Amino acid sequence: MRRPVSRTAASLLAALLLCWLAGCAGGGRGGRLPETASVASRLVLISVSGLSAQRLEDGSMPTLSAMAAAGALALHVQGVAPAADRPAHATLVTGAPPAQHGIVSDRRLGDRGVRSAGYDHASLLRAHTLWERAVEAKLPVASLDWPSTLGAAIPELLPDLGESRSRSGDASWSARLGGETTPEMAERVRENGGERAETAHRGAARDAVIRGVACDLIGSDSPPRLLLLRFSQTEPALLEQGPGSKRAREAFASVDEEIWQLLVCLDWAGLLPETALVATGDHGVAELHTEIAPNVTLAGEGLIESDATGVTSWSAIARSNGGSAFVYARGEDAALRARAALSVAAERSGAFRVVGAEEMIDSGADREAWFGLEAKPGFAFRDVPTGPLLSPSERRGVGGYLPGRPEMDTALVAWGAGVRRALRIPEMRETDVAPTFARLLGLTLEGVPGRALVGVLTPESLRPAQRPAGSEPR
Repeated sequence: MRRPVSRTAASLLAALLLCWLAGCAGGGRGGRLPETASVASRLVLISVSGLSAQRLEDGSMPTLSAMAAAGALALHVQGVAPAADRPAHATLVTGAPPAQHGIVSDRRLGDRGVRSAGYDHASLLRAHTLWERAVEAKLPVASLDWPSTLGAAIPELLPDLGESRSRSGDASWSARLGGETTPEMAERVRENGGERAETAHRGAARDAVIRGVACDLIGSDSPPRLLLLRFSQTEPALLEQGPGSKRAREAFASVDEEIWQLLVCLDWAGLLPETALVATGDHGVAELHTEIAPNVTLAGEGLIESDATGVTSWSAIARSNGGSAFVYARGEDAALRARAALSVAAERSGAFRVVGAEEMIDSGADREAWFGLEAKPGFAFRDVPTGPLLSPSERRGVGGYLPGRPEMDTALVAWGAGVRRALRIPEMRETDVAPTFARLLGLTLEGVPGRALVGVLTPESLRPAQRPAGSEPR
């Protein structure tokens, strides 16, 4: 199969390809612009951790900026509650909020408090997904490192295992995968550098493997008609050093190059003119300086018991999402005691507010929570039951707030077959992404609040949606 060109050789084609994307006169190979089909035969949905309008305006992502100029752009996509990794990614492929699709947080809650295990397994999803609809329509599907896909019925699957599943701090990504993917996919990972130690965790090395595997699939005898992939090297940069840091800018620039290489692969395979590419973020990231430990307050009320290993039992507990926390209780009495104590702590500290059940329900948050907490700007929550209520944060960035915070908005860029050119989308929600771009493949997602924004797509691409058997909502 053909592999993407090297960086040196690729630079010779960069100006031509970017000119094509931007639609400049006389650009493209052979002195003329290649035509983009008005109807898409394949969809590539790319998640970029923390992608926001800032990255399309600060010059760090020239490829994505060129796609935005030529295609459809939404600078403010309102997220879900909470604006966190797994809840957001589940929404992007279902069109449903967390309360409906079931991925309500990044980490699960157990008898001994907040677990290190996340919502990794696809069986936890309670809403139909884009990949299910595509498989039912007998379309080739591939998913690379998309959250909550472990065990999913996806023919070409490289699941996200979650950072907590590392078997060893030095284990490579290949070693971590074990039997969680097919032998063929495992071999693709190895061939693209997945045995290097630096691929064990999110970073540039892992994103390069993901792009390499994607290019292998694109160049195969049966390229995917639906390809989901996540580039996540930006996440540690944003959280550890903040959204305004040099490291964050460099990470976004690196992801932009991976997206450009993906375009090269599609072009070389002859598939670019018939492909729609959509790149979006999971959630925004805000500046952070102080952490709040609400479980310290609950422990002081006798609602949490702990020892040196952590929480041993609880009657009421707060699970942090970063900028928000949801409070769970075993009975009304425990819930009322927890709310009273946390209301006092909120007033005294000035660091957060208590969010009532009605607002939680309206935002589509976890209905198992009795109420919520939302941090003020610069503050975020953590789960520990001991220590001070407030402490300096080692991290400089945080997501996980409730909808309505502008800094939690993400950006979305759509370009290619079936997408209208030079279009600006003034208002969009994360729940609208899946219903809108499912239409490019003739698919539909029913029973969800997300809207299909048909004005983003060419009239020719709005063919009647396929409605496979069993399409009723879960």
